[in-house]
Amino acid sequence: MSKRILLVDDIDFIVEFEEKVINSLAKELSIKINVDSVNSVEKALKKIAENNYDAMVVDMNLPDGSGIDIAKAAQQKNKDTRIAALTIYPHKYEEHSDYFDAFFKKPILPTSYKQNVRQLLHV
Repeated sequence: MSKRILLVDDIDFIVEFEEKVINSLAKELSIKINVDSVNSVEKALKKIAENNYDAMVVDMNLPDGSGIDIAKAAQQKNKDTRIAALTIYPHKYEEHSDYFDAFFKKPILPTSYKQNVRQLLHV
């Protein structure tokens, strides 16, 4: 089994944290999870155009726009892509819940993040 996930966050240590937890999850489950990561809306839109993703974890506040723009583009390309918003203020984005399968609240512990990603990927 192989899965593909896109991480979008402009803070490097958050992306590093996410990648480590996802790699740990892949090892635990003996599956391959390909991880792409970008730090802007522009780069995320390019990745979405070039690839098909099983899941995405998207920061809601990026220097060049909103995670909502990324979620909309991802859903237009592939309705099966599962998308989680990673934000300090999940309640602020509830009106956009049509575009998201989950809201991960920052700060998040590794065990919670792993469990949430597992649910997002259906593994």
